[in-house]
Amino acid sequence: MRKFMASFNKVSNGNFLVKSGAQAAFPEGWLQIAGNQESSWIFKSELPGVPPCLEISNVTAIRSGIIQSVEASLDVSKSKEWMIVIILKADSPDRKAYLRIFPKSLKGAVCQPWEYCFDSGVAKEQIKQVLGVGPDIQSLRLETGILGPGVLNIYQIIAYKLSPQLTKRRVKKPKPKVCHINSIQSIGEIIKPIQLAAPIPLKLPLGFQGNVNADVRNLSPNRDKVQIYGSHQVPIATSASGRVQVEINGRGFYESLEDVTAGKTMASTITRDISALPRCSFAVWNYGEHLAYVQAELSPDGIHWTEEGEPKEIRLGKLVIVTPKHYLRYTRLTYQAEELTGLRIWVQAQN
Repeated sequence: MRKFMASFNKVSNGNFLVKSGAQAAFPEGWLQIAGNQESSWIFKSELPGVPPCLEISNVTAIRSGIIQSVEASLDVSKSKEWMIVIILKADSPDRKAYLRIFPKSLKGAVCQPWEYCFDSGVAKEQIKQVLGVGPDIQSLRLETGILGPGVLNIYQIIAYKLSPQLTKRRVKKPKPKVCHINSIQSIGEIIKPIQLAAPIPLKLPLGFQGNVNADVRNLSPNRDKVQIYGSHQVPIATSASGRVQVEINGRGFYESLEDVTAGKTMASTITRDISALPRCSFAVWNYGEHLAYVQAELSPDGIHWTEEGEPKEIRLGKLVIVTPKHYLRYTRLTYQAEELTGLRIWVQAQN
């Protein structure tokens, strides 16, 4: 890696050289995110001759990673072109790494995250992503980690500004190429404009004959349909080809299953994003041999959590339903038992 990157790095503590004063054995400005009770984050910072790194071990969770604290978010208000570089390596060549970016507008609203997925291998490598930031974006909050089971080592996270000239050099636009057509064997729909070398005479017999039976009746929404075209996106949103864009109202179903072992130490399930699932419930079955307790928790950002309702008691062989009454974007279930006992947890939701 070229040394000049480090001097232009705008990511706060992107090289993990500063230890956190609030968190034990973790770099300043970074937080754990996602994962579950079996995931682990190991901060290697005091090995002689070895640069600091974060080792993330994931077993059953969908993803495990790290995210910038709100105070350490990347300020992008003075430049609209950025290069993000992540230096990492995995324990196997088939591992998947991800990058999630949470843009924050000038008015303070947090937009939907931008998501990228990369292949990572057993050798240390650089993952690069060029970003174009709109004029209404003030800051970016970076999250990165591993998708699925495996081990991922993150050595450095770098972000630096790109000048317009540098961006143009990195993005090579293909030169337009004119394809000349000498003959046409069949006629169909032409998707892209083409340029003809010379006029081509088409000799097509045009003879039509048929009977038309008209059926005049009242239209029914279940039986008849209308295709609408428009030339502008307001008041009807249309695609580039002029077709109207609509959202189909209907019910979708989401379900996941998680088997855990409850003990005296309080633990929690996988963190789930339910922003698109207005109705969500947990069903917990105690198939162990001891009494257990469960309680729902909600969070606006996946980091800060609050209890929802009262803890529920689950006796041996019983099934209990836990339905959060309030709404926040993220949810999970905490569980505890007097002795080790097995719990099967369903999450079912409708949208």
